Amino acid sequence: MELKRLADQGATRRAVILCSGSSAPRLKEKAELLPGRGLEGNERYIKPLSFREFVLQAVGYLAEVVPSEELVIRIERLQPVLSRYEIDLEVPLEEIKKVVSELVPYKRELQYLLRLYLITGGIPLVINHYLENRYQDSQEKIDPQVAEIFIRSVLGDLTQLKRQETVAREVLRALVAKYGSRYSFSTLSHELERHHLTIIDYLTLMQESFILFVLYAYDFGRREVKDKGHKKVYFLDPFIYYSVKSYLSGREVWKVITETLEDEDHLGGLVEGVVISHLLMHKEVPYLREGRAFLWTYYDRAGRGLDAVLGLAKGYRAVEVKYQAQVDERDLKKAAPIKDYILLSRDEVGGKGNVLIAPVDIFLSLLPVSEGNV
Repeated sequence: MELKRLADQGATRRAVILCSGSSAPRLKEKAELLPGRGLEGNERYIKPLSFREFVLQAVGYLAEVVPSEELVIRIERLQPVLSRYEIDLEVPLEEIKKVVSELVPYKRELQYLLRLYLITGGIPLVINHYLENRYQDSQEKIDPQVAEIFIRSVLGDLTQLKRQETVAREVLRALVAKYGSRYSFSTLSHELERHHLTIIDYLTLMQESFILFVLYAYDFGRREVKDKGHKKVYFLDPFIYYSVKSYLSGREVWKVITETLEDEDHLGGLVEGVVISHLLMHKEVPYLREGRAFLWTYYDRAGRGLDAVLGLAKGYRAVEVKYQAQVDERDLKKAAPIKDYILLSRDEVGGKGNVLIAPVDIFLSLLPVSEGNV
Protein backbone atom coordinates (compact mmCIF):
# COMPACT_ATOMS: atom_id res chain seq x y z
CA MET A 1 0.00 0.00 0.00
CA GLU A 2 2.87 2.39 0.75
CA LEU A 3 4.37 1.81 -2.71
CA LYS A 4 0.96 2.40 -4.24
CA ARG A 5 0.63 5.71 -2.40
CA LEU A 6 4.09 6.84 -3.50
CA ALA A 7 3.36 5.81 -7.09
CA ASP A 8 0.06 7.71 -7.08
CA GLN A 9 1.90 10.81 -5.84
CA GLY A 10 4.42 10.52 -8.68
CA ALA A 11 7.32 10.05 -6.27
CA THR A 12 8.51 6.88 -8.03
CA ARG A 13 8.57 8.31 -11.54
CA ARG A 14 12.36 8.67 -11.67
CA ALA A 15 13.23 6.19 -8.94
CA VAL A 16 14.62 2.67 -8.77
CA ILE A 17 12.67 0.66 -6.19
CA LEU A 18 14.24 -2.38 -4.52
CA CYS A 19 11.67 -4.37 -2.51
CA SER A 20 13.11 -6.71 0.12
CA GLY A 21 12.22 -8.24 3.46
CA SER A 22 9.48 -10.50 2.11
CA SER A 23 9.43 -13.70 0.12
CA ALA A 24 8.65 -13.46 -3.59
CA PRO A 25 5.48 -15.62 -3.29
CA ARG A 26 4.14 -13.40 -0.49
CA LEU A 27 4.82 -10.27 -2.51
CA LYS A 28 3.09 -11.84 -5.51
CA GLU A 29 0.16 -12.99 -3.39
CA LYS A 30 -0.41 -9.80 -1.40
CA ALA A 31 0.85 -6.95 -3.53
CA GLU A 32 -1.03 -4.99 -6.16
CA LEU A 33 0.51 -4.98 -9.63
CA LEU A 34 0.20 -1.16 -9.74
CA PRO A 35 -1.12 -0.98 -13.33
CA GLY A 36 -0.52 2.31 -15.12
CA ARG A 37 1.97 3.55 -12.55
CA GLY A 38 5.18 3.11 -14.51
CA LEU A 39 6.07 -0.49 -13.62
CA GLU A 40 5.21 -1.83 -17.07
CA GLY A 41 8.45 -2.81 -18.76
CA ASN A 42 10.52 -1.66 -15.79
CA GLU A 43 10.31 -4.66 -13.45
CA ARG A 44 13.44 -6.80 -13.06
CA TYR A 45 14.38 -10.12 -11.49
CA ILE A 46 17.36 -10.19 -9.13
CA LYS A 47 18.85 -13.64 -9.60
CA PRO A 48 22.32 -15.17 -9.12
CA LEU A 49 25.04 -13.97 -11.48
CA SER A 50 25.27 -15.74 -14.81
CA PHE A 51 28.60 -17.29 -15.78
CA ARG A 52 29.27 -14.38 -18.14
CA GLU A 53 28.65 -11.86 -15.36
CA PHE A 54 30.81 -13.91 -13.00
CA VAL A 55 33.72 -13.96 -15.45
CA LEU A 56 33.57 -10.26 -16.31
CA GLN A 57 33.38 -9.27 -12.65
CA ALA A 58 35.83 -11.79 -11.17
CA VAL A 59 38.78 -11.62 -13.55
CA GLY A 60 40.10 -8.36 -12.08
CA TYR A 61 40.28 -9.84 -8.59
CA LEU A 62 41.63 -13.18 -9.80
CA ALA A 63 44.41 -11.47 -11.76
CA GLU A 64 45.71 -10.13 -8.44
CA VAL A 65 45.57 -13.36 -6.44
CA VAL A 66 46.04 -16.35 -8.80
CA PRO A 67 49.56 -17.74 -8.20
CA SER A 68 50.24 -18.75 -11.81
CA GLU A 69 51.74 -15.78 -13.67
CA GLU A 70 50.97 -17.36 -17.04
CA LEU A 71 47.31 -17.85 -16.11
CA VAL A 72 47.09 -14.27 -14.82
CA ILE A 73 48.32 -12.92 -18.16
CA ARG A 74 45.79 -15.00 -20.10
CA ILE A 75 42.92 -14.08 -17.77
CA GLU A 76 43.72 -10.39 -18.20
CA ARG A 77 43.63 -10.84 -21.99
CA LEU A 78 40.28 -12.62 -21.79
CA GLN A 79 38.24 -9.78 -20.29
CA PRO A 80 38.45 -7.23 -23.15
CA VAL A 81 37.84 -9.96 -25.73
CA LEU A 82 34.80 -11.35 -23.93
CA SER A 83 33.42 -7.83 -23.43
CA ARG A 84 33.31 -7.42 -27.23
CA TYR A 85 31.41 -10.61 -27.98
CA GLU A 86 28.10 -12.12 -26.96
CA ILE A 87 25.46 -14.30 -28.59
CA ASP A 88 21.75 -13.83 -29.14
CA LEU A 89 20.00 -17.17 -29.52
CA GLU A 90 17.52 -15.61 -31.96
CA VAL A 91 20.19 -15.12 -34.65
CA PRO A 92 21.10 -17.72 -37.33
CA LEU A 93 23.31 -20.59 -36.18
CA GLU A 94 26.13 -19.57 -38.52
CA GLU A 95 26.48 -16.26 -36.67
CA ILE A 96 26.67 -18.09 -33.34
CA LYS A 97 29.37 -20.39 -34.75
CA LYS A 98 31.49 -17.37 -35.73
CA VAL A 99 31.25 -15.80 -32.28
CA VAL A 100 32.07 -19.10 -30.54
CA SER A 101 35.21 -19.42 -32.67
CA GLU A 102 36.47 -16.07 -31.32
CA LEU A 103 36.62 -17.50 -27.78
CA VAL A 104 38.21 -20.86 -28.63
CA PRO A 105 41.76 -19.52 -27.92
CA TYR A 106 40.59 -18.80 -24.34
CA LYS A 107 39.22 -22.28 -23.66
CA ARG A 108 41.76 -23.04 -20.94
CA GLU A 109 40.97 -19.88 -18.97
CA LEU A 110 37.21 -20.34 -19.30
CA GLN A 111 37.46 -23.96 -18.19
CA TYR A 112 39.31 -22.79 -15.07
CA LEU A 113 36.67 -20.12 -14.40
CA LEU A 114 33.78 -22.51 -14.98
CA ARG A 115 35.24 -24.82 -12.35
CA LEU A 116 35.14 -21.93 -9.87
CA TYR A 117 31.58 -21.10 -10.90
CA LEU A 118 30.46 -24.71 -10.44
CA ILE A 119 31.75 -24.49 -6.86
CA THR A 120 30.20 -21.17 -5.88
CA GLY A 121 27.34 -20.65 -8.28
CA GLY A 122 26.39 -17.06 -8.94
CA ILE A 123 25.42 -15.90 -5.44
CA PRO A 124 27.75 -13.01 -4.49
CA LEU A 125 27.93 -13.96 -0.79
CA VAL A 126 29.16 -17.45 -1.67
CA ILE A 127 31.56 -16.21 -4.37
CA ASN A 128 33.23 -13.70 -2.06
CA HIS A 129 33.40 -16.18 0.82
CA TYR A 130 35.03 -18.92 -1.27
CA LEU A 131 37.49 -16.68 -3.13
CA GLU A 132 38.69 -15.10 0.11
CA ASN A 133 39.10 -18.52 1.74
CA ARG A 134 40.99 -19.93 -1.23
CA TYR A 135 43.23 -17.08 -2.30
CA GLN A 136 43.72 -15.03 0.88
CA ASP A 137 43.54 -17.66 3.63
CA SER A 138 44.77 -20.65 1.54
CA GLN A 139 41.79 -22.72 2.70
CA GLU A 140 39.81 -24.22 -0.13
CA LYS A 141 36.41 -24.59 1.50
CA ILE A 142 32.96 -23.12 2.05
CA ASP A 143 31.76 -22.99 5.65
CA PRO A 144 28.57 -24.88 6.61
CA GLN A 145 27.03 -21.67 7.94
CA VAL A 146 26.86 -20.27 4.39
CA ALA A 147 24.67 -23.17 3.26
CA GLU A 148 22.58 -22.82 6.41
CA ILE A 149 21.66 -19.26 5.40
CA PHE A 150 20.00 -20.51 2.23
CA ILE A 151 18.26 -23.47 3.83
CA ARG A 152 16.83 -21.21 6.54
CA SER A 153 15.64 -18.86 3.80
CA VAL A 154 13.95 -21.66 1.82
CA LEU A 155 12.25 -23.21 4.84
CA GLY A 156 11.42 -19.81 6.28
CA ASP A 157 9.53 -18.80 3.14
CA LEU A 158 7.52 -22.02 3.21
CA THR A 159 6.77 -21.71 6.93
CA GLN A 160 5.51 -18.15 6.46
CA LEU A 161 3.15 -19.51 3.81
CA LYS A 162 1.93 -22.15 6.28
CA ARG A 163 3.57 -25.09 4.51
CA GLN A 164 5.15 -28.04 6.34
CA GLU A 165 8.91 -28.57 6.55
CA THR A 166 8.42 -32.35 6.51
CA VAL A 167 6.64 -32.21 3.15
CA ALA A 168 9.22 -29.78 1.78
CA ARG A 169 11.99 -32.17 2.82
CA GLU A 170 10.25 -35.09 1.06
CA VAL A 171 9.83 -33.09 -2.14
CA LEU A 172 13.42 -31.81 -2.11
CA ARG A 173 14.77 -35.30 -1.48
CA ALA A 174 12.87 -36.62 -4.50
CA LEU A 175 14.11 -33.77 -6.70
CA VAL A 176 17.75 -34.43 -5.78
CA ALA A 177 17.37 -38.18 -6.34
CA LYS A 178 15.86 -37.63 -9.81
CA TYR A 179 18.04 -34.68 -10.81
CA GLY A 180 18.32 -34.39 -14.58
CA SER A 181 15.66 -37.07 -15.17
CA ARG A 182 12.15 -36.74 -16.59
CA TYR A 183 9.11 -37.62 -14.50
CA SER A 184 5.52 -36.54 -13.94
CA PHE A 185 3.88 -34.90 -10.95
CA SER A 186 1.82 -38.08 -10.63
CA THR A 187 5.02 -40.12 -10.26
CA LEU A 188 6.19 -37.88 -7.41
CA SER A 189 2.75 -38.00 -5.85
CA HIS A 190 2.72 -41.81 -5.91
CA GLU A 191 6.27 -42.17 -4.57
CA LEU A 192 5.77 -39.65 -1.76
CA GLU A 193 2.21 -40.76 -1.02
CA ARG A 194 1.05 -37.16 -1.24
CA HIS A 195 -1.77 -35.67 -3.31
CA HIS A 196 -0.48 -34.42 -6.65
CA LEU A 197 -1.94 -30.97 -5.95
CA THR A 198 0.24 -30.82 -2.84
CA ILE A 199 3.32 -31.61 -4.93
CA ILE A 200 2.38 -28.94 -7.47
CA ASP A 201 1.76 -26.41 -4.69
CA TYR A 202 5.20 -26.89 -3.13
CA LEU A 203 6.99 -26.84 -6.49
CA THR A 204 5.14 -23.70 -7.54
CA LEU A 205 6.09 -21.88 -4.34
CA MET A 206 9.74 -22.91 -4.71
CA GLN A 207 9.75 -21.76 -8.32
CA GLU A 208 8.26 -18.39 -7.37
CA SER A 209 11.00 -18.09 -4.73
CA PHE A 210 13.66 -18.59 -7.46
CA ILE A 211 14.83 -21.84 -5.85
CA LEU A 212 14.07 -24.08 -8.81
CA PHE A 213 12.60 -24.15 -12.31
CA VAL A 214 10.12 -26.68 -13.71
CA LEU A 215 10.90 -27.50 -17.34
CA TYR A 216 7.76 -28.77 -19.07
CA ALA A 217 7.70 -31.02 -22.13
CA TYR A 218 6.52 -29.58 -25.44
CA ASP A 219 4.03 -31.04 -27.93
CA PHE A 220 5.02 -29.98 -31.45
CA GLY A 221 1.79 -31.34 -32.93
CA ARG A 222 -0.40 -29.14 -30.76
CA ARG A 223 2.21 -26.40 -30.34
CA GLU A 224 1.65 -26.27 -26.62
CA VAL A 225 3.10 -27.40 -23.30
CA LYS A 226 2.24 -30.90 -22.04
CA ASP A 227 0.92 -30.02 -18.60
CA LYS A 228 0.39 -33.70 -17.75
CA GLY A 229 3.56 -34.93 -19.43
CA HIS A 230 6.94 -35.63 -17.90
CA LYS A 231 9.00 -32.69 -16.64
CA LYS A 232 12.49 -31.93 -15.47
CA VAL A 233 13.13 -29.86 -12.35
CA TYR A 234 16.37 -27.96 -11.85
CA PHE A 235 17.68 -25.80 -9.04
CA LEU A 236 18.33 -22.26 -10.22
CA ASP A 237 21.93 -22.18 -8.95
CA PRO A 238 24.59 -24.83 -8.18
CA PHE A 239 24.99 -23.66 -4.58
CA ILE A 240 21.27 -24.07 -3.94
CA TYR A 241 21.67 -27.68 -5.11
CA TYR A 242 24.63 -28.22 -2.76
CA SER A 243 22.85 -26.58 0.18
CA VAL A 244 19.75 -28.71 -0.27
CA LYS A 245 21.83 -31.87 -0.58
CA SER A 246 23.78 -30.93 2.56
CA TYR A 247 20.53 -30.31 4.44
CA LEU A 248 19.08 -33.67 3.39
CA SER A 249 22.20 -35.76 4.04
CA GLY A 250 23.60 -34.03 7.13
CA ARG A 251 27.02 -33.78 5.44
CA GLU A 252 28.99 -30.52 5.36
CA VAL A 253 28.39 -28.54 2.20
CA TRP A 254 32.07 -28.61 1.15
CA LYS A 255 32.00 -32.41 1.25
CA VAL A 256 28.87 -32.37 -0.93
CA ILE A 257 30.55 -30.01 -3.42
CA THR A 258 33.74 -32.07 -3.77
CA GLU A 259 31.80 -35.34 -4.12
CA THR A 260 29.56 -33.85 -6.81
CA LEU A 261 32.43 -32.45 -8.86
CA GLU A 262 34.30 -35.77 -8.68
CA ASP A 263 31.30 -37.86 -9.80
CA GLU A 264 30.86 -37.76 -13.59
CA ASP A 265 27.11 -38.48 -13.53
CA HIS A 266 26.32 -35.97 -10.79
CA LEU A 267 28.53 -33.35 -12.43
CA GLY A 268 26.79 -33.89 -15.76
CA GLY A 269 23.39 -33.31 -14.17
CA LEU A 270 24.65 -30.22 -12.37
CA VAL A 271 26.06 -28.70 -15.58
CA GLU A 272 22.81 -29.47 -17.39
CA GLY A 273 20.93 -27.53 -14.73
CA VAL A 274 23.32 -24.58 -15.06
CA VAL A 275 22.73 -24.48 -18.82
CA ILE A 276 18.94 -24.59 -18.38
CA SER A 277 18.97 -21.73 -15.86
CA HIS A 278 21.11 -19.65 -18.25
CA LEU A 279 18.74 -20.30 -21.17
CA LEU A 280 15.91 -19.17 -18.91
CA MET A 281 17.67 -15.96 -17.86
CA HIS A 282 18.65 -15.22 -21.48
CA LYS A 283 15.08 -14.74 -22.71
CA GLU A 284 12.70 -14.23 -19.78
CA VAL A 285 10.81 -10.99 -19.14
CA PRO A 286 8.79 -10.55 -15.92
CA TYR A 287 5.07 -11.17 -16.55
CA LEU A 288 5.38 -10.89 -20.33
CA ARG A 289 7.63 -13.87 -21.17
CA GLU A 290 8.15 -16.43 -18.45
CA GLY A 291 9.98 -19.71 -18.83
CA ARG A 292 7.18 -22.03 -19.88
CA ALA A 293 6.39 -19.68 -22.79
CA PHE A 294 9.68 -20.31 -24.60
CA LEU A 295 11.79 -23.02 -22.88
CA TRP A 296 10.84 -26.71 -22.75
CA THR A 297 12.19 -30.23 -22.80
CA TYR A 298 11.19 -32.78 -25.45
CA TYR A 299 10.78 -36.55 -25.70
CA ASP A 300 9.19 -38.90 -28.22
CA ARG A 301 7.10 -42.02 -27.71
CA ALA A 302 10.23 -44.16 -27.49
CA GLY A 303 11.52 -42.02 -24.63
CA ARG A 304 14.36 -40.40 -26.60
CA GLY A 305 14.55 -36.69 -26.11
CA LEU A 306 16.37 -33.39 -25.97
CA ASP A 307 17.39 -31.51 -22.86
CA ALA A 308 16.00 -28.18 -24.00
CA VAL A 309 13.99 -26.70 -26.84
CA LEU A 310 13.83 -22.94 -27.32
CA GLY A 311 10.85 -21.29 -28.98
CA LEU A 312 12.26 -18.56 -31.23
CA ALA A 313 10.58 -15.84 -33.26
CA LYS A 314 11.01 -18.14 -36.26
CA GLY A 315 10.89 -21.81 -35.34
CA TYR A 316 12.65 -23.90 -32.71
CA ARG A 317 16.24 -24.49 -31.64
CA ALA A 318 17.38 -27.45 -29.51
CA VAL A 319 20.14 -27.49 -26.90
CA GLU A 320 21.63 -30.77 -25.70
CA VAL A 321 24.21 -31.02 -22.90
CA LYS A 322 26.86 -33.76 -22.99
CA TYR A 323 29.50 -32.74 -20.45
CA GLN A 324 31.97 -35.48 -21.33
CA ALA A 325 35.28 -36.02 -23.09
CA GLN A 326 33.82 -37.08 -26.44
CA VAL A 327 30.49 -36.27 -28.06
CA ASP A 328 28.86 -37.41 -31.27
CA GLU A 329 26.18 -35.43 -33.05
CA ARG A 330 24.61 -38.74 -34.08
CA ASP A 331 23.47 -39.02 -30.46
CA LEU A 332 21.14 -36.06 -31.02
CA LYS A 333 17.46 -36.84 -31.21
CA LYS A 334 16.31 -35.06 -34.37
CA ALA A 335 12.75 -33.74 -34.55
CA ALA A 336 11.24 -32.34 -37.76
CA PRO A 337 10.03 -28.97 -36.40
CA ILE A 338 13.48 -28.11 -34.97
CA LYS A 339 15.58 -26.07 -37.39
CA ASP A 340 18.99 -26.48 -35.74
CA TYR A 341 20.84 -27.91 -32.75
CA ILE A 342 23.48 -26.79 -30.25
CA LEU A 343 25.36 -29.70 -28.68
CA LEU A 344 27.28 -28.54 -25.61
CA SER A 345 30.41 -30.57 -24.84
CA ARG A 346 33.18 -30.41 -22.28
CA ASP A 347 36.01 -29.86 -24.78
CA GLU A 348 34.98 -30.40 -28.41
CA VAL A 349 34.28 -27.67 -30.96
CA GLY A 350 32.77 -28.38 -34.35
CA GLY A 351 29.56 -29.41 -36.03
CA LYS A 352 28.33 -29.28 -39.61
CA GLY A 353 25.24 -27.88 -41.26
CA ASN A 354 22.50 -27.27 -38.72
CA VAL A 355 24.55 -28.56 -35.75
CA LEU A 356 26.98 -26.61 -33.58
CA ILE A 357 29.22 -28.40 -31.09
CA ALA A 358 30.63 -26.01 -28.49
CA PRO A 359 32.18 -26.33 -25.03
CA VAL A 360 29.83 -25.41 -22.20
CA ASP A 361 32.28 -22.86 -20.78
CA ILE A 362 32.62 -20.93 -24.05
CA PHE A 363 28.89 -21.01 -24.75
CA LEU A 364 27.86 -19.80 -21.29
CA SER A 365 30.52 -17.08 -21.23
CA LEU A 366 28.94 -15.58 -24.36
CA LEU A 367 25.32 -15.81 -23.20
CA PRO A 368 24.01 -12.56 -21.68
CA VAL A 369 20.96 -12.34 -19.45
CA SER A 370 17.86 -10.56 -20.70
CA GLU A 371 16.94 -7.01 -19.78
CA GLY A 372 14.45 -8.61 -17.39
CA ASN A 373 17.34 -9.62 -15.11
CA VAL A 374 19.82 -7.55 -13.16
